[in-house]
Amino acid sequence: MKLGYQYNDPKCNNTGCFILFPMIWRMLHVGVRGICCVNYLFFAVGFTILTRLYQLTTTEKILWLTIPTVYMMMIPYTEALFFLLMCITFYGIVKDNRWWIWVGLFLSSLTRATGIFLLPALLAMELLCNNNKDWYKQLPKYCINYALPILAGLGLFIWYQYYTIHKWFAYFIQQQKYEGHVFAIPTFPLSSFEGWRDMWINSTAVFCCFIALLLIIKKVFGWLFKNVREPDKLFVISLVYLVVTLYKTLFYNPIWGTYTTLTIAINRYVFATPFFYIFLHQFIQGKYEYKPRHFLYVFFLCNIVWLCCGSYAHITDFLYYNFATFIIFLYMLLTNKKLVWPTLAVVGMNFVFQFIVFQQYLGNLYLD
Repeated sequence: MKLGYQYNDPKCNNTGCFILFPMIWRMLHVGVRGICCVNYLFFAVGFTILTRLYQLTTTEKILWLTIPTVYMMMIPYTEALFFLLMCITFYGIVKDNRWWIWVGLFLSSLTRATGIFLLPALLAMELLCNNNKDWYKQLPKYCINYALPILAGLGLFIWYQYYTIHKWFAYFIQQQKYEGHVFAIPTFPLSSFEGWRDMWINSTAVFCCFIALLLIIKKVFGWLFKNVREPDKLFVISLVYLVVTLYKTLFYNPIWGTYTTLTIAINRYVFATPFFYIFLHQFIQGKYEYKPRHFLYVFFLCNIVWLCCGSYAHITDFLYYNFATFIIFLYMLLTNKKLVWPTLAVVGMNFVFQFIVFQQYLGNLYLD
């Protein structure tokens, strides 16, 4: 924001960031506290758009606002701006308004690299939400409405970096050469620089992505062989976005320090997005009636993921990861509208978790 892009050597290289957020920060002439307030407003507008699209109850709004990673919307990061732009895009998709879609996608591709994840997500949406016999008819609409603004924004970003530092594809060189984001076969168990402090939330994010993978596979087979079309376009986008996030984490993250694949910031890329909210809404709105066998299935799937995130060398490891299983069980109980205590328990725990992870971010409190 202050100095623009620099590309001198690894110690003075800040090209591993996208451009729109620092540009907005510079134009507003505000400090750190000021941009935090601006980010909060970005999130508030995006949150309002999203909750209007899904007609949420007040209880579910409170639940969403206590998700631990909501603090990301109130710090000088790109999450709040990206959240707003994605909600603008969602509004355009639901209302079938090309202009809102173009604005949202073009600007989001100038905000974060994860905007690229939308290319397969939007293609899947156009296919799975329409007749499988007419799949080829959706391709022109996909290219014009979705791929074009994303690629245009990405192209402008690449050109802008070249214009300022006279080096093509500086962002991608920085990510690959100096930050270790190159293709590699994942090394298990997955790990974290922070260790036990954040593996619980990172592994829960991995679990959500794993469930999204299972669901999208089921929907693809249903569409291919039975022509079952998904009515909720935004749900398809969210599922594929989470799957691509998992793919990027497993195959494009380094193994520095821990010698196993790092789950760097996956909780940000999953929970601090509108895609997770849409994903969560599908499972707690009351459409599903969870029976005891469903809890058993989830326990089994959870522990497959937990074993990929850390070996059970001691009973404390098993208890540590399965506390996350307990939290997932509480979310499943939210579908029973006759029970009040699960909502109170989830909101209360989320508030505490949000406080803890925010304090960890600030560096003032270190908890094992």
